[in-house]
Amino acid sequence: MPFDRDFHAPIIIIIAGARHVVRSVREAAWLLADCWPDVGCQRFRAALAACAAAMEGRLAAAKARLAVVEAARAAGVPVLG
Repeated sequence: MPFDRDFHAPIIIIIAGARHVVRSVREAAWLLADCWPDVGCQRFRAALAACAAAMEGRLAAAKARLAVVEAARAAGVPVLG
């Protein structure tokens, strides 16, 4: 059963001028699925898969967090944290 896992520190991601404070794997997955500007990017797909794996307990939340940060950088999305 999927469950949420908190990040050790939030990520601040700015998409289309909106500031998103992402504190957990579930919040990251929602942002990727609902707001991401470049859904064709390999890093996007890897981040979404990492979030799913983390919610299922197969991957550490820290690794999912890193995948989201890498996806943001690959998409040219401003990211802090």
